[in-house]
Amino acid sequence: MKNNLKEKLKDLIKKVGFESTIRVVGSLGKTFEIFDIKEPIDFLILFNDLESVQSEEESNWVLYRYKKGHNFMIYDRKNDYVYIHYDEIWSFLEDKFGLNYSETQELTKRWLDEVYNLRGVTPQFIRSQNFITVG
Repeated sequence: MKNNLKEKLKDLIKKVGFESTIRVVGSLGKTFEIFDIKEPIDFLILFNDLESVQSEEESNWVLYRYKKGHNFMIYDRKNDYVYIHYDEIWSFLEDKFGLNYSETQELTKRWLDEVYNLRGVTPQFIRSQNFITVG
């Protein structure tokens, strides 16, 4: 039963994002319990299966997303930055796990290397709404 619920909620994250999924579940604590999130890396694992797509607008950008128009990360090959969506990923690491900026940056750097084979990149957060909808 729990795995079935977990899969349905994972699909919901893919459709509407983590923040909206928390509202459906009712609380962050309950959401973390369902996904067995105890450490910051447990949270990042939820995003291990983002699709990488070449941006249609920017030749140097690779977009990481579940669906078109809702990017979670953008890799800028020109300057080796990975822009991570603040509301969907970065803020949870800082606010819910108490990581400071450099700890969040180090953790996401290791995760990007291990999961997406992005070595030597500099992760940063971005808050811009335009960031999400880049195609």
